[in-house]
Amino acid sequence: MSGHKYIKSTNPFDDDQDDDIDDETFLKNSRRPPPSTQRSFDAQVQSFQERKRQIEENTIRSTEQSLSILRDSEQIGIATAEELMRQREKLEKTDKQLDDINNTLRFSQKHINGIKSVFSSLKNYMSGRNEKSPTPSSSTPSTVRESISNPNLQENLQTYDRYSEHPSTRLRGNIYDAPPSQGYSSGSSSRDFSAKLDANLQEMCSNISRLKGLASELGQEIDSQNDLIDNISNKADQADLMVQRQNKEMLKILKK
Repeated sequence: MSGHKYIKSTNPFDDDQDDDIDDETFLKNSRRPPPSTQRSFDAQVQSFQERKRQIEENTIRSTEQSLSILRDSEQIGIATAEELMRQREKLEKTDKQLDDINNTLRFSQKHINGIKSVFSSLKNYMSGRNEKSPTPSSSTPSTVRESISNPNLQENLQTYDRYSEHPSTRLRGNIYDAPPSQGYSSGSSSRDFSAKLDANLQEMCSNISRLKGLASELGQEIDSQNDLIDNISNKADQADLMVQRQNKEMLKILKK
């Protein structure tokens, strides 16, 4: 119902005057934006949506690249750990062989001492300085029996594993027991942006946590192998000194 009438401003010198406008028509015209303004607003909305979509795609792409780098780093860490395990096996084998060599050298040293005793007895017997010197048959067998029955020698020759509790065993378990990384589907729509981003960030946190643990175990393993290498070096030096000393003793015996 249009009770009120709005009269346009009139020009007293203008003979052509428009009809009066009712209030309903006036309100409709006042609420309707100009066509150019509506088109500009729609263009801005479309531009903002396109910009938002690009930001979402760039964010997902960035997290995927980070995940790829983390996966590659984890594979490199696993390969390094496996190589360290193979190196440890070789070092432990070398350490065991040096133990056997040193035990054999100690065993041969007792033989050399027995031979020296026999030659000394023969020399004394031949020179007449000691008529009651022990015969060779009573010295050498006893020395050999003493060496064979030595419990320390038998104990050292037994197979043993001194590194069963070493972090390398835990390292092997951590590597192969780690949960596999979840796959990422690149065909999802933009409305799943939040779900994709949360999944990628969660996987990144999991990978970083595993890398941190792997790095810690690798550091412990390297320190342990450095100690093992020092021990091997000391045993090798000890074996070399024993060989040189025994060679000198044998040369002295042969010259007599």
